[in-house]
Amino acid sequence: MEGQARVGSIDALEAFRAALIRYTERAKRALDDVTGEVKRTRGWLETEQRQKWENEYRRRARALEQAEQELFSARMSSMKNDKSAQQMAVKKARRALLEAEQKLAVIKRWRQAYDARVEALSKQLEGLHDTLSRQMPKGVVSLTNSIRLLQDYAEAMSPPKPAATEPERSDP
Repeated sequence: MEGQARVGSIDALEAFRAALIRYTERAKRALDDVTGEVKRTRGWLETEQRQKWENEYRRRARALEQAEQELFSARMSSMKNDKSAQQMAVKKARRALLEAEQKLAVIKRWRQAYDARVEALSKQLEGLHDTLSRQMPKGVVSLTNSIRLLQDYAEAMSPPKPAATEPERSDP
């Protein structure tokens, strides 16, 4: 018959449906993990690292101020005393402060670059999340309906089972 469908294996469709469900759940978990890591990294850059280096900058600025004050005091107290230790302390404190400034500038660049690079990728993740949350369940429902229809069709097209005949009763 030309108008008749040939159903080979409904079990293969059922196995595919089960695999699709497993894949969807695993992909959602992985996507949630990635999204969480993106947020944690942004927080690390915007909060932890920025605060750390801002605090370090303030601490080093106070250390420079103190070293400069000690150098000034050494100059005022006596012109004959060797002031090289205080001068070296001031230079060291300036280098440390400069390093903190550079770290803050690097963190600022990282935050800007992170947002620029990650924003486009985040949009793609949102599309994938939509597919996994909305489209895949629709696909699973469609497969379920198709399987049910194929099972009904296969049952309708199978040869009828012979009815069990009851033994004839003889009336006494």
